[in-house]
Amino acid sequence: MTTRDVCVIGGGPAGSVCALRLARLGHDVVLLERRPFPRPHVGEALSPDVPALLDTLGLRHALDGCLPAQGTFLRWEDATTRLLPPDPRAVTVDRGRFDHALLTAARAAGVSIRQPSRAGRPRRVPGGWEVPLPHGTVKARFLVDAGGRHRATGGTTTDTGPRTLALHAAWPGTGPTRIGTGPQAWVWGAALPNGAFRAMAFVDPDLVRRHAFDVPRLYHHLLDVTGLFEHRPATPRVAVCDATAHRADDPATEDHVKVGEAAFTLDPLTSSGVSSALHSALAAAVTANTILTTGDHRAAVAFYRDGQRRTTTRHATWTAAHYHRHDRYRDQPFWTRRAAPPPHDPPPPVPLTPNLHRPVRLSPEAAVRPTPCPVGDLVTTRRALTHPTLTTPVAHVADVELAPLLDHLTGTPTLAALLRAWSAHLPAGRAEATATWLLDQGLLELTQPPTA
Repeated sequence: MTTRDVCVIGGGPAGSVCALRLARLGHDVVLLERRPFPRPHVGEALSPDVPALLDTLGLRHALDGCLPAQGTFLRWEDATTRLLPPDPRAVTVDRGRFDHALLTAARAAGVSIRQPSRAGRPRRVPGGWEVPLPHGTVKARFLVDAGGRHRATGGTTTDTGPRTLALHAAWPGTGPTRIGTGPQAWVWGAALPNGAFRAMAFVDPDLVRRHAFDVPRLYHHLLDVTGLFEHRPATPRVAVCDATAHRADDPATEDHVKVGEAAFTLDPLTSSGVSSALHSALAAAVTANTILTTGDHRAAVAFYRDGQRRTTTRHATWTAAHYHRHDRYRDQPFWTRRAAPPPHDPPPPVPLTPNLHRPVRLSPEAAVRPTPCPVGDLVTTRRALTHPTLTTPVAHVADVELAPLLDHLTGTPTLAALLRAWSAHLPAGRAEATATWLLDQGLLELTQPPTA
């Protein structure tokens, strides 16, 4: 039996892009997808960063036929409806077509696609993994679990938000996106490229259990309360799916990594499902490439685990603060379970010129420590700046290595002295720009000059 470098289970965006990247890096990759494509899938709204991310991968064609954003009717904080202008970067897609385009690109990159091919539970064997199939077995040194919430490799998860279900249906329709609220739910709806309009209501599971005898009636009631979904058929078919934010407790080991929804999911309020799947796929490709080529297992696994933890923690804090902005039904259990005030306000901008005489120091909450970081297509350990407000350790700012610059903070120099020291090693203006960024982020702090 031939042993592949990598076996990817699951052909959604995360699995396809991870397989594509690893194939482009020279690895022998096989991908197993249980369903024929194109297949229907919810999650059609893409966040504004996705087109640029696809550009970097040479995959912009996956957006062919997408529907540009048409603005949003928003009723969130109170009963006032606001019309927000469209973000030119945001689009909705036909997920069947979009996912098929990414899988086709993976095949063109050299990935061996087996579809439809239902994988059994993978098992560890000497030298890697064996994945049983209905007719045969695949063996690989490294396994990528892109099996969605069901996770081909199993394992436990931790919820990072309240248990949530999504009730959704689609009907013929067009028009702007709509986001509204009620005492028991919030609702999102948007036009799709195929001429349909999909609306999703996000609720507590106990509400669905209490109305299990007539879920369509509950769904229509939740839409009616928002006052934003006047024109729709009376009885569209209503589906229910899990929308709870969670993260896998073992997202990476020395011989496997979970990507996409197998690794974590975010609160649907972020509208970042595809974006987070693609980012996890790229991080997983760097992790797997490092393990397969340099053998630096510890740094690679730590990089992926830390990234998953930081992403889910950051998004949980953001979504809780966004729920906290809602006022009209804030005392209702649905909202109290989800809302929390932001932990702190960002510091005000700090001008340099009036503060040149003041001593400067590293924030007490910041530290420079050896940290696993991606450098090109490999994970390596670099000295990086960490701080609770940073989404990831920072080793470089605009291609400037940060740790050597921060070494000049010994003795709490004045801001002017620090800029002079940095300017000896940096292009014109770069010292000032780097200091401004660090001060605005609260990573550097100015203190008063000592008194005589």
